[in-house]
Amino acid sequence: MRSLRAVPLLAATILAHRSPPSAVAFTTDARAELHRLWSLSLASKTERVACLASLIEGDTVRITRVQLLDGAGIDSLAVGAQASLDTCAPPLWQGTVHTHIALYDGQQPYARFSGADRGVMQTWGQRWKSQGTFCLLYAETTVHCELDGPSGILILPSTTY
Repeated sequence: MRSLRAVPLLAATILAHRSPPSAVAFTTDARAELHRLWSLSLASKTERVACLASLIEGDTVRITRVQLLDGAGIDSLAVGAQASLDTCAPPLWQGTVHTHIALYDGQQPYARFSGADRGVMQTWGQRWKSQGTFCLLYAETTVHCELDGPSGILILPSTTY
């Protein structure tokens, strides 16, 4: 049962602005780290994971900071999500971003979160009792983000970074 004292991020945003966020934007530093995450993922041929910080400004989810996870647990396919769940925690972080470098039928990128990804997102929300921001890099300059947690899911339009 949800606490009546805590108003989740998404619900608070909708109450304050009368509509949910509908766009994603990136600070210059966050954008640079996303490009680095993508490059490292391609070079290592592994899916990589990073913590991300975000805030909601009006109708926009702004990604303000990204920190790559290094060491054990950096390949989102090879290991469980424990490293990102432990490290990418509020209040410093509001979620995670990871790469999908594999291609569907060898041609098209996987542009949406997998069932396993959704399980990790749900676990993050349950563990931290907070709405999280989750992004997926699936091309050199294209990202898909969603808000997910106790208030439900909000799928944002894919955009460039």
